[in-house]
This record gives sequence, structure tokens and C-alpha cells, in this order.
Amino acid sequence: MDKYDFVILDIIQTFRKNNKNQYIKLNQLEANFWTRIQRDAAHQMHSTQLGERVTKLYLNGFIVNKSGLGYNLTKKGKEELVHTIIE
Repeated sequence: MDKYDFVILDIIQTFRKNNKNQYIKLNQLEANFWTRIQRDAAHQMHSTQLGERVTKLYLNGFIVNKSGLGYNLTKKGKEELVHTIIE
């Protein structure tokens, strides 16, 4: 996992906290992701492929997609995010 994967996890967690436990839709996740990384002057377009990253995070058990409601962190995703923030 790299910093862009953690950006995705953080966006999902922040959205859930700020929106009364609602799930974030993919279009909202994408908009927030691009807004955040635009501030990162060192980003490279080929390293930020959102769809592949979301798929990888889903397949590795860090996020879950609630049938049409949107994305949320799993327990594993929350633990990974907290572990990274602490370091």
C-alpha cells in the first residue's frame, strides 16, 4: 500500500464520520480523491489510478461495498489506517 491507498481509506472514514454513518458513493470518493491529490505537487497520473486502487483495497479486505449504498472501511481497513497514522 502507498500513500494514495491511505488517502482512499481516509476519505472513506472521514466521509462516514461527517455524514452520519452514510456510505460514500464511488463518484463522491473519486471527486474527493482528485481534490486531495491535486494539492500534492509530486503526484503522477499513472500512479493514482483510482479504479484499480479501489478494487485492490476491496479484494484485500480493507473496504466493503454495500450493494449500491457505497463504500465503507472494514475492521482491517480501520486498523491499517490507524496504524499508518500512528507511525
